[in-house]
Parts: sequence; C-alpha cells; structure tokens
Amino acid sequence: MPPVPLPAVSGPAQAAASASPTAPRASFGAALRARARPPEPAAAPAASPFRSALQAVESARVRLDAALSAARAGRTFTAQELLALQSDAYRHAQTFELASKVVEAGAQSVKQAVQTPV
Repeated sequence: MPPVPLPAVSGPAQAAASASPTAPRASFGAALRARARPPEPAAAPAASPFRSALQAVESARVRLDAALSAARAGRTFTAQELLALQSDAYRHAQTFELASKVVEAGAQSVKQAVQTPV
C-alpha cells in the first residue's frame, strides 16, 4: 500500500514545528490546562418570580437611564427609537406600579395577620 501524502501544516502547528529545538517548551500538562475550559459554576437555585420581576424592573431602569444620558450628551433619536423609548417607559411604569401594589397587599396581609387575635 503506498503512503498517503499529508497536507501542508500551517498556523500554530507550523510555528511549533519550525521552532528551534533549544527553545523552551511548555509541558504537555501545562498545554492541556491552558486549553481547558474554566469550571462551570454550580447550578444556581431557580430564581423566584418575584426576583425575576425585580430584575426586569431594574434592567428597564438601566436602559431608560442610558437612553436619557445619551440624549443629554446630544444624541438625536429617530421617530422609531422615540416610540420604542416611550413604550419602554410605559411598560416600566406599569411594572413598577404592579410591583408596588403587590408589596402593599403583602404588607397589609402581614399587618392583618399580626392583629388577628388567636
């Protein structure tokens, strides 16, 4: 069986092959550690719906603050961007209002439970 020709080597493999034999080389273990993926973080507990809602409110606030600071810096917005900004502001206000009502209802429930004679 005749030998099969190999393709030309290029890239890092060619650089490693053309390095002088006296050049220091990393050990095989060091090369593996360098290529290894970082350890995956431990699975976080599932986020509660309340936490998810608060994170959504916070991310909306951050987006609106960024848009307002860009406007203060002199950026001009297109009509579509302004409509999207208005929509985001409305959604943010509605979400915040709903969150405040939920917190108020929870506080009233706790207050009523504490005042109930046993």
